[in-house]
Amino acid sequence: MKFKSTATIVLLLITIGASAQKIKYKDLYPILAAKNYEEGGPQLKQYLSDEKNQDEANPNLQMGLWLEDRFLKYDVVVDSSKVYMVGDSAIFYLEKAKTLIDEKELKKRDEYYQSFFRRDLRTGEFGIKVSDVHLDIENKIKAIEGRIADVKELHRSVARVEKNQKAAMEAYRELTQQFSQYNNLLIGAGQEEQEKLAFIEENGQKGVENAETVKELAEKLDSYDYREEPVMKSIDQYGVDGMNQANIRKGKIEIWNFEEWARDTQSEIMGGVALFKTMVKNYADEIREKKQKVKNSQDADIGYFPTNLLNQFKEYDPESTVEKLLKVEMYEARIIKQVDLQLNPALMDSSLIGAQLEIYEGAYEDAKNMNTLVQSITTDDLEIAKKKYTDYIDSFFQKYVTASKYVTDMQIWAGRHVEWLGNSVEFWEERNRWGLDAENEEVRYPLFVQDAPESGFMTMGVPVKTPNEIVVYGANLTDGKGYVASFGPDRLSQWKLEFELPGTDVVQYESDSIPTIEGSESFYIYNTSAEENNFVVVSYTPQGQLNWGTTVTIPKKPVDFKFDDLTQELTILMYPEEQLPLDSDELGYVVIDRTGNAR
Repeated sequence: MKFKSTATIVLLLITIGASAQKIKYKDLYPILAAKNYEEGGPQLKQYLSDEKNQDEANPNLQMGLWLEDRFLKYDVVVDSSKVYMVGDSAIFYLEKAKTLIDEKELKKRDEYYQSFFRRDLRTGEFGIKVSDVHLDIENKIKAIEGRIADVKELHRSVARVEKNQKAAMEAYRELTQQFSQYNNLLIGAGQEEQEKLAFIEENGQKGVENAETVKELAEKLDSYDYREEPVMKSIDQYGVDGMNQANIRKGKIEIWNFEEWARDTQSEIMGGVALFKTMVKNYADEIREKKQKVKNSQDADIGYFPTNLLNQFKEYDPESTVEKLLKVEMYEARIIKQVDLQLNPALMDSSLIGAQLEIYEGAYEDAKNMNTLVQSITTDDLEIAKKKYTDYIDSFFQKYVTASKYVTDMQIWAGRHVEWLGNSVEFWEERNRWGLDAENEEVRYPLFVQDAPESGFMTMGVPVKTPNEIVVYGANLTDGKGYVASFGPDRLSQWKLEFELPGTDVVQYESDSIPTIEGSESFYIYNTSAEENNFVVVSYTPQGQLNWGTTVTIPKKPVDFKFDDLTQELTILMYPEEQLPLDSDELGYVVIDRTGNAR
């Protein structure tokens, strides 16, 4: 039989001089049989180095078994070269042992082969058979050869993953150099770019398949390295992610998910981008039609910029000039509609203070937004946008000599409206700050929360504030009474209620709205400087009926208010419920029932 090259064997055997100590195999065998290779291995190498012993069957078998043991312990990733070398040597000795083991060997030295002693399933007799020994050796050789093949395939697959990643990465880098922004790639990709995306997807897919092969082989080989699931790194930031080689050669595989990125990008180009451009054109046609209607004092639902189109711009063309132009048209239409007297009759009634303010505030905000947009658009921006949205830009500027002329006109228009509407808002805001007593319009109530004035009305809360009604409560510092009052759209009082203030000698109040019975409103005022009768709770209806005003004495500012819907009682807590001083005389809470009685 032709054996494998002895070059490998020479590396494993230590040449022992003629003067070496004589080793008796019958003494060495028990050490080897016990797999005490630390002691027995060197002696076995010395024994086989003697030419007289090199063709002895069992020493060759034991050398093969020892090398197999070492072969299986090597790290298949870190020690791959040793795996190949020692595996080949193990096969050499096992194959040689197989040729030397025959019936004569087993009869003469059966004590060396007791591990093969077993029952013959055909005859039922126990013994050692040459065929059993040969079969076990053959199985070991096949296992070693298979493991070597798997180790080689493991390393080849790792190299394939690296190759796939490199190919995909180079093509990806070329795209990032050609298109610095992802949205430009989506909108500007032609046939050549789409072919490149298909190439990236193909290599990304092959890389994933090879990575899975690496993991399966690592598990099969019981390798510590590469047995984890491959980590797929998502390409989220275009031009940043995917630009550098991921971790492949350090015992685990982390690869960029080029397959997913390229597939999603192609899908967007073929479907999403086309739909997006259609949406842009449709909205442009719609807003122009509505703008023409309101210019003719015909009602049209302008609304705000469509959320779905806004999301499309964010995805495909963030900070887009075309998005700005569409919004400029939208704001222009909204402003025209809001200040049209026929479409908003309230503008012709100066007594409707709240309505006037609401209308002018809305138009003023739109004018400021519009002005910000038109001031940010340059002629260069328009030229770039034209390349992306030719149909829209051409139709948009068809009535202007140049694109820049349109921008200049809109800047002037928006600036004028910002100034005019700002003045209108300022005027109506001042009118909206004060409510007049319907019985005596010389008496003014502040419709806003004030810091402590020295005299007059001090408003402490505004529980209701709409264009049609403002409700305020507070203290009349002149007569020492509390008040709650409602003012209509003309800001004349609709109803007024009075109640006793807590501890009126010193004006140091805190107040807030609190829960109460359904169909009513409630608030408290706390005099922080008074010790007696320092807390009042007021309950009233929105129609202007005083349910009750109850004054009590409390030792400190409440931490919470609890309203029981079943008993309709209000509990004023000076401490959190779990910290109430139940075992002392200190007041921990006050209860006010539905009629205003306190206990």
